[in-house]
Amino acid sequence: MALSREVSSRSFSRTKSGWIGIVSKILENEICVDIDVPVSIFRVPKTISVYKPQAYIPHVIGLGPYHHFDQDLYDMERYKLAAATRLQKKFHFVEFADLIKKLGEFEHKIRACYHKHLDMDGETLTWLMAIDGMFLLEFLYFHVEKKAFSLTQVATAHLVDPAGRKLVQHSILSDIMMLENQFPIFFLREILLIQSTSLEMSDDLLPSMLFGFCKMITPLKLKEIENIDLQRVLSHPHLLDLLYNLIVPKFDGVGYESCRGMEIEQPNDEKPSRIRQLVNKFVNAVSNIRISRIIAALESIVPILSTLKLSKGKESSDGLDDEEKTLPVIEEIMIPSVTELVGVGIQFIPTNGGISTVRYDEIERKFYLPVITLNCNAEVVLRNLVAYEASIEARSLVLARFMELMNGIVDTREDSRILREAKIVVNSLKSDEEVTELFNGMSKSVRLTRVLHIDKAIADINCYYDKTKHVGIHRAIKKYVYGFWRILVVIMIVLLMSMMFLQSFCEVYDCPRIFKTIKLDKS
Repeated sequence: MALSREVSSRSFSRTKSGWIGIVSKILENEICVDIDVPVSIFRVPKTISVYKPQAYIPHVIGLGPYHHFDQDLYDMERYKLAAATRLQKKFHFVEFADLIKKLGEFEHKIRACYHKHLDMDGETLTWLMAIDGMFLLEFLYFHVEKKAFSLTQVATAHLVDPAGRKLVQHSILSDIMMLENQFPIFFLREILLIQSTSLEMSDDLLPSMLFGFCKMITPLKLKEIENIDLQRVLSHPHLLDLLYNLIVPKFDGVGYESCRGMEIEQPNDEKPSRIRQLVNKFVNAVSNIRISRIIAALESIVPILSTLKLSKGKESSDGLDDEEKTLPVIEEIMIPSVTELVGVGIQFIPTNGGISTVRYDEIERKFYLPVITLNCNAEVVLRNLVAYEASIEARSLVLARFMELMNGIVDTREDSRILREAKIVVNSLKSDEEVTELFNGMSKSVRLTRVLHIDKAIADINCYYDKTKHVGIHRAIKKYVYGFWRILVVIMIVLLMSMMFLQSFCEVYDCPRIFKTIKLDKS
């Protein structure tokens, strides 16, 4: 583990002697740390969290050293203690002091799991991990094995209204799946081993709880697993990693060279002809004319010119606030929207599999997409899965690419409605508009990647869409008409100014008499 990763910026701001003490302590800990334990619990980079910070910072419960002592979350401490006490009474095998003493042996292994240096003593770390771990075990057990509990048997039971509607439970579910709130699975097993009188019971209980929770919280179809055993569970550092590997398929290929010589991201444009090059030069020359001042002067006289304000002004950064200007700019994937694809005869078909089932059938013109369930927890789960995928430096960001695909095809409420009616999106949110907003903000600030089967589907769809007749007509209009909007504006201004000049001239001179005189002279 690199030293630069461990020393926090706060440590450097201290005095020289204090800094030396911190560094020497880290080096001593590093000698004892099991180097075979990889870092797995990361801080979410600001380039990802800046778009929606509330999706990455816990709101109700803090698990582990990153957020345990957050002032806004400390009100839940008594519920954690109640859960720890309840679980202690349920097992009633060792005293809590003995539990802490035994768990203290894993201090260095715990520290190795976290990306950020944990600036606290070993005893404090062991206490907070023990309390958080027992709370998490009780919460998972209640949600997976509900028949074993009544509503009044959990620490958070009274956090509901009289009608039984859960007010805090969903927030806790979201908090548990946040990257910065992850809890080492091996430590949960150690708690069960120490507390349980039966090794077999503890080793059977942990896998069933974790897999059951993943099945309950997942927005996407999980991979089929024949044997749910302890070794499979312990091979994952935490719950978010377990869910990620149950959702995301393994692929060797990360790049894809599209057939038909077409780029995946952007379609090839034909080489402009000599005539069009000359026209483009003329348009660029005209565009240099400052017509905005002329339009502003004429708007007060001719109100109809106000309708000529162009949409291009909306794209200017003048109307953006300071925060929006600092956000990283990520281009959206180049693929038609759901409405546009349906308009050219492409049918959307749901699949019972996961991300690996994404494909496009060129013969039947069917686009196969996995079913995705969206509820109040789905956005947090998906965002943190994408952030975790980027943090572990995966060779191919499969989940991020899939979310880019959904972002590309879902642009409006109508797109979300079509996917919902096709039973691809199971929407438990308030409206289709929320689905649109969810997809449109999901994969920002994550580096672009390529996934073989997804990129092939994108390329094949773009190839078919570009060949359709009405798409060709639309692009021709866009290319030859919309592209010359500056010329049209100049022509309109010239015509209007000519009419205004003629009107002013006729107010001074008697135009009918002049024209009548000219007519008599000709006769």
